[in-house]
Amino acid sequence: MMKVLHRVLALILCVMLIVPPALCAAQELETGAPSEGLTAASATDAATATDTGAQEETESTATDTPAVTDKPTQTQEPEDEKPAPELILSDAQINVTAGASIQLRAFLKDSGVSPDGVVWSSADTKIATVDNRGVVTGVSAGSAVITASLAGAENNAGASCKVNVTTRRLFPQMFLSINYTYTKMGDYFYSDNNGAWQKPFGFIRLYDIASQLIGYEYDFARVVFNYGNKDWLIEFWKGQYAMFQVGGEIGVYTKYATGFGDTVASVYNCAEKEDWLDMEMSLYHQQTDGSMIREFTREYGKYWWCDGYRIGRLRRTKPAAELKMVSRITLKDEKMAAAFADGMKACGFSLGSGPDSLRDDSYYREGCDVYFVWRNLTESQNIVPTPGDVGIGTLIQAFFAGFHLLGEAFVKGIGAVFGSGGLIRR
Repeated sequence: MMKVLHRVLALILCVMLIVPPALCAAQELETGAPSEGLTAASATDAATATDTGAQEETESTATDTPAVTDKPTQTQEPEDEKPAPELILSDAQINVTAGASIQLRAFLKDSGVSPDGVVWSSADTKIATVDNRGVVTGVSAGSAVITASLAGAENNAGASCKVNVTTRRLFPQMFLSINYTYTKMGDYFYSDNNGAWQKPFGFIRLYDIASQLIGYEYDFARVVFNYGNKDWLIEFWKGQYAMFQVGGEIGVYTKYATGFGDTVASVYNCAEKEDWLDMEMSLYHQQTDGSMIREFTREYGKYWWCDGYRIGRLRRTKPAAELKMVSRITLKDEKMAAAFADGMKACGFSLGSGPDSLRDDSYYREGCDVYFVWRNLTESQNIVPTPGDVGIGTLIQAFFAGFHLLGEAFVKGIGAVFGSGGLIRR
C-alpha cells in the first residue's frame, strides 16, 4: 500500500514539474513574447531565431513581390531626343551630258557644314551613277534621282537631286571647241586665262556693240573705279552667245588713269598677272516652272577672265533675266574692295545684309571679299543696239572707238621701240 502511495506522489510531482514549463512554452509560441520564466540568454536566442525567420520570410517575399516603401519609386526619365541631322544638297536638279560629270555637295541644314559619312546612291545607274564623293556621271539619256544620307543616322530620309542626262550634240561641241576648252568634270566650256587668244586685244565698248550685231545677245554691267593710280573695269556678261550656247563672264581690265574716265572710246588692257583677282562664279538658269538649275560653276581661283558656257538656248534673250550670276570676288585689300563696292552701287546694285541672304542685283562686302547676285540690271538695253535699230550715232561712236583703239596700239608700239629696252637705251 505504501509503495502505491509513493508512486502516486511521485507521479504528481512529475506532473507539477513538467506541465507549467510546457504551458509557458505554449503561451510564448502563441503570443510571440518571451515569458517571465525565460532567462536572458534564452530571450536572446529567441530574438535571434525570430529575426532570422523574419529575414528568410522577407527574402522569400521580395522575390515574388516588390517591397512597398514610403517614397515613390523613381522612374528614369528618358533623355531628350535630339532631332536627326537633316541634309540639304547643293542642287535640287541638275543637267549633265552623257559621259560628263558634275559635283554635288551635301550640307547640314542648320550649320551649312559638309559632314563626314555621307552615303550616296543612284536610283537608276543605267541613267546616272554617283561615287562616294558625290560626283555624278551621266550614262545615257533620261532622268535619275541621286540621294545622299548620313551613315548610321536614324530617321534620316536623306536629300535628293534629280539629274537630267542628255546626249552629246556633236556639231555644237565641235564648234565651241574651236574657241574654248571643254572640261568633262563640270560639263562646260571655258577660256584658258594663260592662253586666251583674245588677251592682246584689250577691251573697248565697241566689242559689246559689235557683238550684238553678230548674234551675241547678252546683258552686261560695267563696274568702274580707281585704285593704285589705275582705272579699273570689272565687267559682267550673261546671255545667249550665238546659236548654240548660253554663258556668263567676269572680266578684269585696267588702264592708267588719264583723267578721261570711262567713255565709249576708252581702251582697257586685259589685266596682267599681278592684277589677276581671286574669284568664283556660278550661273543659274530659270526653268519654265520657276526653279533654278545651275549651268556651271567656276571654282575659286585667280582670273582675269572668269567665264563659262554650256550648249543651250534661252527662251527670251533680251533681257537675259532668266539667267542669274552668283559670285564672290576677292580684291587686293579693303581699300580696293570698298572702291569696287562703291562702283557696284553706282551701277544700281543694292547693299545686302549678308553674303548668305543676297537677293537679285545686290552685293555685300566683307573685308576684301565682295559677294553679289546679278540678274536684272543691264546696260545693254540702253546703249547697245539690236540688229534692227543701228543708227548713225552708233556708227559714229563705233568709228571713233575703233580709231582710238588703233591710235593707242600705235602709241604702245612706239613706246616699245623708244622706251625702256628700246632705241633710247641704245
